[in-house]
Amino acid sequence: MVLGMAMSMKEQLLFIWLLAVLVASFVFRHFWASTFFVLARAVALNLVCLPGLAKFVVVIFGLHFLL
Repeated sequence: MVLGMAMSMKEQLLFIWLLAVLVASFVFRHFWASTFFVLARAVALNLVCLPGLAKFVVVIFGLHFLL
């Protein structure tokens, strides 16, 4: 990976952090899609009440956006 010489250490760390977040997002994309599918299926089959599941989904997607 080539980082510009004019970049400060803070900018280099930010760039590396953004790359790490991007990689983590691609890795976990399949996991989040599968999780959403399973939870939607649970609501459709009335295995879980919708308000309780909604709170759980908010936490899951909140963590996804933090990654």
